[in-house]
Amino acid sequence: MTYELAMELRDVRQSERVVVGVCAPYDETSYLVPDPAGERVLRGAFARSIANRAGKVPLLRAHDVRTRMGTSRLFTETADGLLGEFVVNVGDQGDALLADCRDGYLAAMSCGFQPIVADRGKDGAREVREAKLVEVSLVGVPAYDSAALVAVRAAAPIMPTFPPRPDVNLQPIPQLGYRPR
Repeated sequence: MTYELAMELRDVRQSERVVVGVCAPYDETSYLVPDPAGERVLRGAFARSIANRAGKVPLLRAHDVRTRMGTSRLFTETADGLLGEFVVNVGDQGDALLADCRDGYLAAMSCGFQPIVADRGKDGAREVREAKLVEVSLVGVPAYDSAALVAVRAAAPIMPTFPPRPDVNLQPIPQLGYRPR
């Protein structure tokens, strides 16, 4: 069985075709998971997995395994969690993915994993101590609160500026030629 874990998108470098994000925020409990008691990933849970597969983890869009959008290049353990860097494929689908990241439609990341060692914390939540990282996906809605988009600052210089919203009269349009009896 594969589980999903949301993460935070940190950077979008369109010219390099690279996205960077927190793949697994550590020690944060999410209740948007199959376990009703919640789940959290502990620091180092993916250490063995990334040591064996660091440059081979597929990047997907919304966990759709039919299309590989890119591949991992590097993983780094940080205070925030497991930071992943991914190279996006060249082509129309990759271009669309990068544009959606830049524009905020895919503002977070989520990873599919297979738990190897897990137990219950004092609060009853499932604690994943070791897991195999199967894939990482770009998603619009993350399961973990700290998976909020941080890439806005990095992507801001390349984002278009929009004119102010026009004033619109939202009053109902009168119906002509109709009178109720």
